[in-house]
This record gives sequence, C-alpha cells and structure tokens, in this order.
Amino acid sequence: MSQRFRPGEAVWVELCTPRPEQAEDFYRVLFGWTVRTERLGTTTYRMCSLQGRDVAGISDAAGLHGGRPRGWIAYFAVEDIHRSAAQAVALGGELVTPPRYLPAAGTGAVVIDPFGAAFGLYQGESRAGVQVLNSDGALCWNELDTGEPERSVAYYRTLFGYTIRERDDGPTARPYTLLMLGDVPVAGVLELDNDWPNLIPAKWITYFAVADLDDALATVCALGGTPTIGPVGSPYGRLHLVKDPGGHTLCLIQLEGGLRPEHHSCDPAVNR
Repeated sequence: MSQRFRPGEAVWVELCTPRPEQAEDFYRVLFGWTVRTERLGTTTYRMCSLQGRDVAGISDAAGLHGGRPRGWIAYFAVEDIHRSAAQAVALGGELVTPPRYLPAAGTGAVVIDPFGAAFGLYQGESRAGVQVLNSDGALCWNELDTGEPERSVAYYRTLFGYTIRERDDGPTARPYTLLMLGDVPVAGVLELDNDWPNLIPAKWITYFAVADLDDALATVCALGGTPTIGPVGSPYGRLHLVKDPGGHTLCLIQLEGGLRPEHHSCDPAVNR
C-alpha cells in the first residue's frame, strides 16, 4: 500500500447511527453515493463510494462503539494505534472502542476527548482512507466546534503534533484556529458561543462538498432533513449546517477551491 496520509490527517469519516437504512437512503440521494455492504463482526458496515472511490462509511450504532457515540466521526491517521490510543486516554480522553482490526482495511479505535467530541484513530493497511477529496459528495474539511478552544487545541497538538495558525477569514466570520502539519492545514477549530465553557459538548463537524448549495438544501428538506445554521459566506464558498433525518449534524459547502490540499494520489487501485 502506498501511504497517502500523514499521521494527524483526517483519513476517514463514518456515520454511526441507530437507523443505518434510513441514513443510506438519505445520503444516496443527497450525494449520489453508491453503497455496498461489508460484514464487520456481527454487524453490517455500509461502504459509500463515488464512481468506485470510497468516501465514507455508515455503521449501526447498536453493533459498533457500544451505541456511543452517534453521528459523524472523523478518523485521524496514526503510525502506532495502540500507542496513540493510550496517549489519548492519558491526556484525559475516554477510549470507547479499543483498537480493532478491520479486514481489508486496517486497525481503528474511537475516543471521546476531554470535552465531549468523538473522534477515531486509524492505522491504515490495505485501505489508506478516503479515495477522493473536495469533489461533490466527498469529504473536504473537518472542524472541531468546542467551548474550550485553547484546551482542546492543546489536547490535539499533543496527540498529533500539530502546529497552529490563527486566522479570521475561515469558514465563519469568527476567529478560527487552523491545525497544521508543516505548512499544510488539516482541520479547523471554532469556539462555540457558550455562556460557560463546555456547556455544550464539543463536536467534530464533517464538511461535504456540493455542486449547488441551494439545490442541496432543497434536497435535504425533501428527504426529511433540517437546515440549521446558514447560509454563511466564506472565502471557500457558501456553507450551511444541516441535520439529516436522524438528527446528525454535517456541513454542506459549495466549494470555490479545495479546503483540503490534495497532495497525495487518489487512485483507488493504490489503496485497496
């Protein structure tokens, strides 16, 4: 396998939901995904793809992660998952899914950080991660929304070795912290508007690109989802937070240029 992603990059996104069939129907129509099923222990995992390239997964909350967390989970690449999982816990996180080997993929684990945000660790083997970025219906950004940005940033910097860059022209009009690997931005951190720190649990938000934001919002509504916050203008395109019919939050953005740099090959043959 050719290594596409560096440690600390978001390499996979997965929706953990108690109603995977409903989610599959929603996202097939919204993003044009093709979905195939794979056995994962006693449960079924839904692999979602665009033109033969894997872009996301849908898991059954009853059969994975002990029913918690629910919603979109971002997985970050690591070199040694057992070491990274132990460090994530030592820094104050909770390991909800210990490292588990995934056939024809690699080894994954899920952690809840000290402020309530769920995220995954992934040591890729046969499958490096997503096989396309920034295209319509594909992952283009990951953002941590947190009531305690300084402590959250310190947690992830220690775990993944990020540097940071502050800016005020990110995907919102508010001050925004970029998590960097070298000179490459890999994720963002947005301060939640809380009366008290951590009043609202932190959450990783998955951004998906869409060809036309207004059309996508109309589709969301027609399929039983709910637009929540937006539209918001940004240097990268108009965006809108929405909830799918299961109540899981994601962000749709009509991209004007890529948010995530595509500095690795996206050839699916390399990563299977």
